[in-house]
Amino acid sequence: MKGWQITSKGNFDLFEKEASEPLDGQVKVRITKAAITSTDAALYLGNGGEYPITPVRAATGVVSECPSGELKKGERVIISPYINRAKDAQFRHAHSEPDKSFLFSDIDIMGVTTDGFLRDFVTLPKENVIPMPDGISDDEAVFVEHIALALKTAGVLGVDQNEYVAILGGNSLCNIFAQLVMYYHGIPIIIDNDRELLNVCRANGIYYTINPTDTDCINRVLEITGGKMAEHVVFESRSRIPFYSALSLAKKKGRVALMGFNIFIDKIDVNITPILKKQLTFTGINNGFNEINSAVNILANKILKSDNLISHRINFKDAPEAIKNLALNPSGYRSVIAE
Repeated sequence: MKGWQITSKGNFDLFEKEASEPLDGQVKVRITKAAITSTDAALYLGNGGEYPITPVRAATGVVSECPSGELKKGERVIISPYINRAKDAQFRHAHSEPDKSFLFSDIDIMGVTTDGFLRDFVTLPKENVIPMPDGISDDEAVFVEHIALALKTAGVLGVDQNEYVAILGGNSLCNIFAQLVMYYHGIPIIIDNDRELLNVCRANGIYYTINPTDTDCINRVLEITGGKMAEHVVFESRSRIPFYSALSLAKKKGRVALMGFNIFIDKIDVNITPILKKQLTFTGINNGFNEINSAVNILANKILKSDNLISHRINFKDAPEAIKNLALNPSGYRSVIAE
């Protein structure tokens, strides 16, 4: 087995070692495609996590070995990156630095809090390996974790028909979440200062997009919502929009969610008066645990458009350079597929 590890801030190492054989209840998978995202760039830059770590939280593969026989060798599969640490002691992550304990929950996310998929083989619990339904391509399947997180967020907020949802961020996760809002017959409003990301959102059917560099967000959302503001506001953790905007765009008794990973944001300096004055409900969602199967169903039913979310394709050997470039120029990339 070989793979890439981030060994320290800004440093990669190619490792080679004998792959572990799967035990009963496990499956050995050969990785076919791995999706490199800004999560990996954040780890490369030293934001969160512990070294050494193998990055990448989204991948597809084919079964190499399955002792139980439930999955056949060569069968195409989708991989869930979520490990319940309380359930599976083998995948528990030992945190040696107490001051980083705020980064983690009961769920380990492979490629974020424990080793991920930038390698050729991985041995996983059987429940993390999902047969890929007919009609789903690998390019679609690498977004299953994004969809799961978006589904969890929509469920926590309780997005309903004809409700407005302001989304601060226009990356692939926000794009997918906005499409799910439309599936639930809500009305998404994407806010981002990256014109290319906004173009991709509009190409995927998201009608309302706002660039705060040339448009007053508050006035525009007032106009779109008929003066009532948004019932729901979602701030994606990588968003470059100031967080206080999320509180300004919510209507009275609205709901505000922080969606994403804590490695991107750990402190927010903001006036919380609007939370009290508007009686806002505030929540955070950092994983899509228990939503993976629903996410696969969303893909199987062709509810989302994802073909334009991939901006680059690279060879496995070029992954460190791609992650470095993504860290230096985040606006030049969407999702990068290593294969």
